[in-house]
Amino acid sequence: MTIDAATRARLVGLFVAEAEETVEALRGYASALRGGDTGEALTEFGRVAHGLKGAAAALGYTELAGALHDLEDLALGLRGEAAEAAAARHGRIASAIELLGEGVARMQAASADAFPADVFRRLQAAVWPDAVPAEAPAAAPAAEHPSGPASEPAAPSPAAPAPVAGVEERSARAGAEVVDRLSVPAADVDEALRLAASVARSAAQLHEALGVREGALATSAQALAGAASGLEGIIASLRLIPADIALAGLDTEVSELAARLGKQVALSVGGRAVRADRRTLQTARGLLRHLVRNALDHGVEPAPARVAAGKPATGRLAIGVEAVDSTLRVEVADDGAGFDVGAIRAELARRGDRARVDSLSDEEVLHHWAFEGGSTRARTTDVSGRGMGLSAVAQLARAAGGGIQVRSVRGLGSTVTFALPLEVYAVEALVLGAAGRSFALPIGAIERSVHLESAGKAVHDGPTGRTLAVGESILPLVALAEAVGAGRPTGRERFALVVRAEGGMAAVAVDDVGAVTGLVPTAVPGVAQADALVTGLARLADGTPVALLNPRLLLVRARGVRIAPATVAAPAPAPAALDVVLAEDSLATREVLRVLLEEQGFRVRLAGDGEEALQRIGEALPDVLVSDINMPRRDGLSLTRALRARGDTHRLPIVLLTSQDDAATRTAGAAAGADAYLIKSQFNASVLQQTLARLGVRAS
Repeated sequence: MTIDAATRARLVGLFVAEAEETVEALRGYASALRGGDTGEALTEFGRVAHGLKGAAAALGYTELAGALHDLEDLALGLRGEAAEAAAARHGRIASAIELLGEGVARMQAASADAFPADVFRRLQAAVWPDAVPAEAPAAAPAAEHPSGPASEPAAPSPAAPAPVAGVEERSARAGAEVVDRLSVPAADVDEALRLAASVARSAAQLHEALGVREGALATSAQALAGAASGLEGIIASLRLIPADIALAGLDTEVSELAARLGKQVALSVGGRAVRADRRTLQTARGLLRHLVRNALDHGVEPAPARVAAGKPATGRLAIGVEAVDSTLRVEVADDGAGFDVGAIRAELARRGDRARVDSLSDEEVLHHWAFEGGSTRARTTDVSGRGMGLSAVAQLARAAGGGIQVRSVRGLGSTVTFALPLEVYAVEALVLGAAGRSFALPIGAIERSVHLESAGKAVHDGPTGRTLAVGESILPLVALAEAVGAGRPTGRERFALVVRAEGGMAAVAVDDVGAVTGLVPTAVPGVAQADALVTGLARLADGTPVALLNPRLLLVRARGVRIAPATVAAPAPAPAALDVVLAEDSLATREVLRVLLEEQGFRVRLAGDGEEALQRIGEALPDVLVSDINMPRRDGLSLTRALRARGDTHRLPIVLLTSQDDAATRTAGAAAGADAYLIKSQFNASVLQQTLARLGVRAS
C-alpha cells in the first residue's frame, strides 16, 4: 500500500501518541507486578503491549513489534517463577519499558519515522540479555519471522534475535521523509479552535446584518467572514482528522490475515471521511484491530464450511464509522458463525448464579460476557488467543467513557458496536434559555418550534400533565428547566421545541430561543461521558457558557416529568432538597457537575476555588461540601483542614472529588478530615446520594 508523506506523518504522529500512553500504562502495571499482582495487572500489561505491537507492525516497524512481542513473553514468565528469578525479570521489564519510552521520546523530538536504532539494540539486550551483543553490527543478516500478517509478528528466538538492519535503514532515510511538525499542547489547539469558531460565527452574523449594503464596511465584513471561516477550518484540521488516516493499512491487514487463515473475506468500510480528534481515532483504531482479528479468526468460517451451510464461499466483514453528536461509533459486522449463546450461558452459570443467568436475554448475556472476560474456545490461536479481544474492547471502551453493544444470531453472524466520547467536535446547535441559564441542542434533533401563546387549543392540560398537539401526534410537554433539574417551571416559557431522538419525540418548553450557531464544546473527561445528559460546555461570542444537551437522554428525562396544570391539586410537599456547595475550578466540569446534581434534586451553590467555597459556607451552612482537590488560591485539602478547625463546620460532611485514584491522595484526604473520596470517572448523582446515605445525610 502506498501512502503519501503527509498521511504517513499523521500516522506516525498517531503511533507516537499511542506509544507515549502505552509506556505510562506499562509503568503502572509493572509497578503492580512488582507488588505481586500476577492476575489482572499481568493480563492488562499483555493487552496494552499487544495493542502497541499491532500498531508498530501496521506501520512497518516489524523489528519493534517483535521486541514488544518478546516483552509480553517476558512479563508472562512471571507466573509461577521463583522470587530470585522474578526479581531479575522485573529488572529487565523495567529497563525495557524505560528504553521504549526513550525511543518514543526521541521519535517525537526529531519528528522521525523510525525507532532509534541504538535504543532498539539496548531494548533487545534488555529483553534477551544473553542473546544480543551490546553493539550489534549494522550489517547483521536479516532474521526471518514466520510469514503472517503485520499485526501479529512471531516471537524471535532467544538464540537468534531479530537484527536491527531494518531499524537502521529506516533511521538513515528518516530525515529525507520527515514532514515538519510542531508539538503544541492539544488543549491550546482546542482553545484556539473554539475562539476561531466564535470569531467565524460573529463575523458571519456581522456580514449577514449588513446585508446587501455596498461600500468599504460591507466589503470588509465579507472579507472578515471568509478569513475567519478559513482560519477555523485550518485549526480544525490540526485536531480533526479523517477516519481514513486511522484506518490506513486495514485493507492489507485483513487480506493478509485472511490468507494466513485460509479464508476468503470481502471487506467493506464506511465512514472513511468522518472527521474526529486524533486521540479518539487512535483509541478506536486499537479497539478495531482486536475486533477484526476476532471476527476473522473465530467468526468467519473457512470456505468449505460456509458452502456446506448454504453461504457464499467468501465471508463478509463490514466496518462502519460515524460521528453522532459527541460520540464516535464504530461497528464491526461479519456474516460468520456468530456467538454460541448457549455455551456462553452455560459457562456464566458455571461461574455464578444460574437463576440470574437464566433470566437474562441473549443480548444481556452477550453484554455481560463482553465485560466478564473469558472464552468458550478449546483452541488457542496466535492471532487472537481464545477470542478474548472482545473483553479488552469492552473494558477499554468503558474506561474511555464509552460503551459496547453485541448482537449475534447463531449461524448468521455478529455485530459489535463500540462508542467513544469525542474529545473535540463541532456541532450546529440551537441556543435555548431556561431558568436563567443557557443550553443548546443539536439542530438535527429539533423537528420544529412552536410559539406557545399562538398554539391555542393545541396545548392541553390533562390529568397527567400538559400536552402539545403537533400534526397527528399528541406529545408530552415538559419544561426544560424541570427536565434538567434546574428547578420548577418558571411560568415564563414562551416556546416549545419538538425534539426527536432514536424514534421518540417530546415537546420541551423553554423561556427563549436564540440563534443556530456552530459550537466546539469542551469535553469534560470522566464527567461528561457518552451517556451523560450534558455532553460538553461551549461559550457564545459574548462569553456566555452554554451546556450542550444529549437529545436522547433529554427525552428519557422528559418522559418522567410533566408540567402540572393549574387545575390539578397541588401535591404534598416534597422533602427539602439537600443544599450542596460545589467547589471546582474548571468551568466546564463545574457546569456539568451542577447539572448532574440538580437533575437528582440537589440544590447547588457554586464556588470556583477553596476561598470562594469558604464564602459560600459562611453565607449559609450547607448539608454537604463536594470539593475538587487541585484548585487555585486554596485547594481541597487546605479547605477541608480549615473547615475541620472551625466549631460550626467541624462536623460538616465533606466529599473530595478528583481524577486521582492513588493511595497517597486518599491518605492525604483522610488525614485532612474528608468523610469520603470519589473519583470523577465514577461520579454521578446517585453515587453521591449513596455516599451521603452512608454518612447519615438524607433529605429532610
